[in-house]
Amino acid sequence: MVEIFKKEVKLIELFYDLIFVYAISRLTSLINEPAGHIIPFGNLFVYLITSFVILQAWLYFTNYVNRYGEWKGYEYVLACINMIAVIFMANTISTNMEQMLLPFNISMLIMLLTVVGLYSVRAYEEKSLAGAAGNSITILSIVCTIYAIAIFLTFAGYHDTAIWVDVVAVLCGAFLPFFIRGKFNKNIINFPHLVERFELLTIITFGEAIVGMTHFFDVNNLTMIPILVFLVVITMFGCYVVQIHELMNHFRQERSLRLMFSHYFIIISINLMTVAFELLHSGHVDPLFNAVLLIVSLIVFYMSIMANKEYYADGVILSKREVMMMVFFVVVGSSIILLFLNDIHAFLLGTLVITAGNLAVLLKKI
Repeated sequence: MVEIFKKEVKLIELFYDLIFVYAISRLTSLINEPAGHIIPFGNLFVYLITSFVILQAWLYFTNYVNRYGEWKGYEYVLACINMIAVIFMANTISTNMEQMLLPFNISMLIMLLTVVGLYSVRAYEEKSLAGAAGNSITILSIVCTIYAIAIFLTFAGYHDTAIWVDVVAVLCGAFLPFFIRGKFNKNIINFPHLVERFELLTIITFGEAIVGMTHFFDVNNLTMIPILVFLVVITMFGCYVVQIHELMNHFRQERSLRLMFSHYFIIISINLMTVAFELLHSGHVDPLFNAVLLIVSLIVFYMSIMANKEYYADGVILSKREVMMMVFFVVVGSSIILLFLNDIHAFLLGTLVITAGNLAVLLKKI
């Protein structure tokens, strides 16, 4: 049996994650201003697509570091170029799609080209394009070509078409690895390092959620509301920590696709939950719409973290009874939220039933 060592996460990687979380937090500007007391479907669609694009860009670079990164001089240089492009890209995010598309796609293309450059150096050192580095170059070259097409269409004034081309880029980035495999050796993936990177990104996202909820903490108007809000976030965070950090066996050899895809939805659901609380505080949205947004966000969050139960340590099994208990807490909590739409205390208590109830089930597994 191959002994698995944990690859150290460097401080530059944490710095990289912080910049990406800034980009992800900027996305809330697309959906935190309702129109007609709801979030327009078009804005929500653009938010989801842009979220997937940004998270994919993060994953492309993270995968390279996980497989090959040694942090030589050229890697630092390309990482800095990548981060500069991320900041530019984050500041392009706007509800004005005609203004946003061109600089956004140009930034994305630059970010991806830096990763292609990194893999190209590795393929040159291996003197082969047949391995994982060459496989990644092929996939990223296709995705870069698609973004180049989106840039051309934006120049030509076909903004709506360019958005759909971005959708194609996301789908290609997600599914091409299943079709273009090459001679991929999964031993180059350091699963413990990859888990830690996802944990760091998620923890920082939870931190952004706390920052987004600070307006509930009014020292001149002390109520139970901010305490309930904090308890919701901390119990939700606890569920993530128990499921991903405590119950999983990190020292394994895996392609890690389940871990990767599930974290797309984990990050997005945390952000949507944050938006739901911000809209709850502002009162500028239809209560039913906000309740559905929150409930869907929580369901997506729990389905996503539970998708990783396949990585449980030996002897850890989630029984059908425990699954039913988790579903029960979701149903009861959702019912309370929907029955008392205009009562913020009941709204938060119902949310807490979901998060604290699920945490109680998971804590018993430790």
